[in-house]
Amino acid sequence: MGEIVAAMAGVHAPQLLQKFAGEDEEKLAASRDALLELGRVLDETRPDVLLVIGTDHLETFSLDLVPTFTLVTGERATGEFGGERFDHPVHRELATALLEGLVERGFDLAYSQHAELGHAFATPFRYVLGDRDIPVIPLLVNVYLPPLPTGRRCEALGRAIGEVIAGRPERVAVLASGGMSHFPGTPRYPHPEFAFDEWIIERIEENDLDPVLDLTPPQLDEVGEGEMLAWFVLWGAMGKRSPGRVLSYQKVWHHGQGVVVWDPAVAS
Repeated sequence: MGEIVAAMAGVHAPQLLQKFAGEDEEKLAASRDALLELGRVLDETRPDVLLVIGTDHLETFSLDLVPTFTLVTGERATGEFGGERFDHPVHRELATALLEGLVERGFDLAYSQHAELGHAFATPFRYVLGDRDIPVIPLLVNVYLPPLPTGRRCEALGRAIGEVIAGRPERVAVLASGGMSHFPGTPRYPHPEFAFDEWIIERIEENDLDPVLDLTPPQLDEVGEGEMLAWFVLWGAMGKRSPGRVLSYQKVWHHGQGVVVWDPAVAS
């Protein structure tokens, strides 16, 4: 019987991969260190596969095609960011089982054999996966181009993912890549809603996620929390919920950078 042995979420800001003027390097280093600690969670739990729930910043798709949920089911998970290319094996057996099982459960997912992934995957691949010999499965959630999925729909997708995994033999680590408050490409970029981040962190630490899950996409967009939809998929997959442990939360001038892990013993 398969199980989710690790559940975690973390920032994927491009400033963690490249140097930009005007950044607080001490805070960025704290975010990087926390992501590296997630890698040590992989060492402790020794999963057979890492499912990465990420987002697209028009690096993979365009207005020619905007799928709501997309599984990468090809041989390799590939992409490039900042001049650095990544290339990791995909766990095709579980990816195919997820695609088929989710369609059977009423989720009409798109899938791609050759998607080129962006920094939402480059960051966790560098700092969390590193050089570990663990195959991956990328899952992309549309969080920027309306109409967006609701939080509860994302949670339901996660529950269905958990059901498929439970019927499989693999031990799976799940990582949500994204969040917290930021407004990329808008005039509000220098003004993250740190107070809202802190409210979400309180809900996570108190294991009181329902008020967050009930937020609508426009409400999430208003406070720069759209990438939390990837976290909602993770929360659904976790099944039995537990309080999250915040490894790091950094307030940089354009972004609330959070890294959180949940107890693997109950994340199944």
